[in-house]
Order: sequence, then structure tokens, then C-alpha cells
Amino acid sequence: MMDEKSRNEFLEKYLANQHTEQEHELFMEWLNAAPLKEVQPMIEKYQAATQKRQEPEPGQYADLSRRIEESIDGLHNEVQQSGRVIKLWTSVKKIASVAAVVILCAFALIYFLTSPNQEKPLVVKTKPVNHKVLPGGNKAMLTLADGSSILLGSAPNGVLAKQANIDIRKATAGNIIYDASNTLKPGAPVLYNTITTPRGGQYQVTLSDGTKVWLNAASSLKFPAVFSANERVVELTGEAYFEVAKLAGPSIAGHSGGRIPFRVITARQTVEVLGTHFNINAYADESTINTTLLEGSVKVIQAETNNSQLLKPGQQAKLRDNIRVLNVDASEAIAWKNGYFNFSHENIGSIMRQVSRWYDVNIQYEGEVTQEGFVGTISKFKDVAQVLDMLQLTGSVHFKTENDPGVAGKKRIIIMP
Repeated sequence: MMDEKSRNEFLEKYLANQHTEQEHELFMEWLNAAPLKEVQPMIEKYQAATQKRQEPEPGQYADLSRRIEESIDGLHNEVQQSGRVIKLWTSVKKIASVAAVVILCAFALIYFLTSPNQEKPLVVKTKPVNHKVLPGGNKAMLTLADGSSILLGSAPNGVLAKQANIDIRKATAGNIIYDASNTLKPGAPVLYNTITTPRGGQYQVTLSDGTKVWLNAASSLKFPAVFSANERVVELTGEAYFEVAKLAGPSIAGHSGGRIPFRVITARQTVEVLGTHFNINAYADESTINTTLLEGSVKVIQAETNNSQLLKPGQQAKLRDNIRVLNVDASEAIAWKNGYFNFSHENIGSIMRQVSRWYDVNIQYEGEVTQEGFVGTISKFKDVAQVLDMLQLTGSVHFKTENDPGVAGKKRIIIMP
């Protein structure tokens, strides 16, 4: 078994790619058996050392990365129905010995994602992508009740329009506000507005009741400019995160009014709340509609059967043929809103649908592509080539980016085994 001196020497050789196969095997034996309190200092030493290194030649550590990953798979023993789960990168916050091993062994990925300095990170690169594809941003179209439209991305800050006698104001890039006012007067017509994000766009809107909504790419929200006195109803396609304002109805005969429900209607379900935080993923090209609760309570009602389920914080309703409730890490469902892709045992098809919507690229498959599950987190604001490099590092999937011959001005990503 390696002592501390030998481990430090191995680390220096490893960083310089001068270690032997025997030294590597001895190190892995120690790593598999060592307690967290011994592994953690090695992680810290490695992270400090990598900040001083320059990027190696492409592919220099490819075989070693593959062998390390196989060792991780043996330790972690994460077997899903679809096959082996591939760890792309992980977080130091998971304080467990296995996670520590993953952090140390997946060094190139962790450093690539977290290094703030100007030194080039140690990262295994495969064949470089020739066509730069930039991430999406704050882009949306607001369609008013009279049919007129406003491009929000290019609109100046300030009052954009007036609907139902209230101002629609662009506060900052990526955020518009329907300035709060009284509820709709009896007999007044309901004026519906729609905010739509394109592929490669996202936007936030604060509704007239104070409810905040974040729209993901390729999504739309239809809503009244001013809500009526006894209900609040919006219609969603795609994905959105809601922070619903608690709102009480008018007082009657000296008694305070009850809470006004807020309903979100999608193609196959209705979500009913009083005041809470939740995320709905209802893209037409996904096999399920996922409703995830972060705070408060929600009622999910299936449109076809009228069956319903009540959710508690940390639960997710998955609607396919029926509603299934799971306990989940709710923060993963809103990673997109916080600027990240979060893959939790997702196959390449699910991942590439997210990539396609955010980067506005077309996807094509060639050959029999792996159905293994991928686990990891990466910033949405990196060039798509950097996201693809992370996936390619596993050796289970490869990519080629090129001009799409079928659509002028568009790029496409070809996925290969």
C-alpha cells in the first residue's frame, strides 16, 4: 500500500504523464480502500497543482481516463435499467467516500468547469469541433391582445405598452413586469397576452398579481394582462418555473375573501395552487409531463381522466398514462433556470433535445447510439463544443458539428457511437 510520500510522488508524475502502469495500479488500490479523511487532502493537492499546469496534447490522457472511469463504475455500482451510468462530473458537496473518489478521478472535468483563472485547464479533448455554436440568451416575443408583437430582446428598457389600463415595462434584459394594479373590473373584457421564447431563448415575466414566471427555451405562456377577481388562469407550452403570489379575494359582508387559486393549463394536465414555487416541463417532444414542487403544495389534475395527486415539497409528478409521484431533488428540476444543464441518469436522446432547444441546432443520429445514463452538471452558457467534449470524454458517444444542408444558416450535430 502506498504511503503519503509515494502518493505525492505519484501525483507529480501523473500530472506530467510520467507515471508507470504499476504506480497507477498501486495508487488505485489505495484510492479504493482509503477513508475520506485521507482522500480529501489528495483532492486539494491535485486541484492546487492543476491550476499551474498547461493543457496537454489532445488525447494524452484518453486511455487513462477510460480506465479510471471503469474503476469508478466498479466502485459506484450504479446500474440502471438502460445500462451503465456514466459519471461526467460531480460536486464536492456530496460528502461521501465514493463521491470523493469520483471527484479525484474525474479531475479534467471538474477543473474544466470550475477554474476561474486564465491558465488552460487540464482537459482531455477529442477531435475539435469546427463550427462554433453559441448558447442561447434572453430572447422572446410578446404578443398583445390586439395582435401586435414586441421583440423583447431588442426592446429598450422602460414602458413598452399599455394593456387593461396597466403598464407593461421592461425592467432589465430578460425581465418584463406587468405593473400591479386592481383586479379586472366587472364587465371589462379580458385581454390576453402571450410571451413566447424561441429555440435558444429564455425570459422572465412578472404578472399583474405579482407572480413571477421564468420561461425556458421554445416555450410560451398565455395569460390575462389583468386577472379577474376570483380566478387566475394561464396556459403553458414547453417549460416554466413559477413563483406564485398568494392573493386573497375581496372582502364580503365584513369577512375577508378566500385565497384566489392559480391554475396552469398544459396539453394534458392542470396544476392548481394557491401560492407556491414549482416547475412544469411539458414539452411536446418529451414522453412525460413533469411537475416538480419546491415550496408549498400543488394539485396535479390529469385532463383525460380527472385523476389528481397532491404534491409535497421535494416531490415530482410524472404524467404519461397516469400520474406517478416520486421523491426527487427538486433543485435539479430548476437547474436550467439557474444557468445549468443537469443530467440525472438521462440518455443521450434526452440530453440532445435539451441541447437542441437551447443552442437552436438540429440533431441527427448515425448508427446505434448508446442508451447508457449520463449524470452531471455543466453551465448552459458555454459553447456547445465544450458540452460535447464532456460527453465525448466518456468514449461512449461522439459528435460532429456541421452546417445543416437542409436549413440555410443552421448548424446540426451528428451523434455517433
